[in-house]
Amino acid sequence: MKLLAVYTLLVAIGEFVSYFIGRVVEHWSATASLPVFLACFFIVFWVAWRAAIRIA
Repeated sequence: MKLLAVYTLLVAIGEFVSYFIGRVVEHWSATASLPVFLACFFIVFWVAWRAAIRIA
C-alpha cells in the first residue's frame, strides 16, 4: 500500500511540473507545446514508478 501512495504522490507532482513545462513551451511555440506536454505526461508515469520502487 505504501508503494501505491508514493507512486500517486510522485505522479501528482510530476504532472504538475509537466503542465508548467508545457505552458513555458507555449510561450515560444503553441504548436510544439502539446507534443512536449504529452511526452512529459507519459514519461512521468515511468519515472514515478521507478522512483516509487526505490523509495518504498
